[in-house]
Amino acid sequence: MSDFRHLDVDQYDDETLSAEELAPQDPRSAQELNQLAQAKQSDVRARISSGDTAGALHAALADPPTGAHALQARQTTLALVMDILNSTRTTDIMPALKALNMDERDTLMKYLYRGMEMGRLPSAPAPINCAVILSWHEKLTQVAGTGCIMRVMTDRRIV
Repeated sequence: MSDFRHLDVDQYDDETLSAEELAPQDPRSAQELNQLAQAKQSDVRARISSGDTAGALHAALADPPTGAHALQARQTTLALVMDILNSTRTTDIMPALKALNMDERDTLMKYLYRGMEMGRLPSAPAPINCAVILSWHEKLTQVAGTGCIMRVMTDRRIV
């Protein structure tokens, strides 16, 4: 009798959208996305070491890899963003956030949520400090408003 709870009723609906229709995959190959993520690393690390947080965020958030086939590129980019977040002083967060445009703020919010998700896993690919992520989340919400959260929650593309 309990099998009815595990029945996929969407299989009987002809108008159901698939995951690919809701969020199309990145047309680039996984290898190409990995190469792009690796190329971003040196630029972002140079900007972090020079204290250019806003520039590092611009570089890391530009053209993020999406889709299930780009797992390695997504993890590399997440590690880059977490490096930026962890190395930024609290006083430099607001100016860096104000320098971002709306799309970059939305992408950063996606990475914050992704970081929170990965922070609870013992085998996280990057060092995740949830206290830092929550601090950035608070300040990003102040700058971008709650609309940023709504756009991220309704966007099906995962970073």
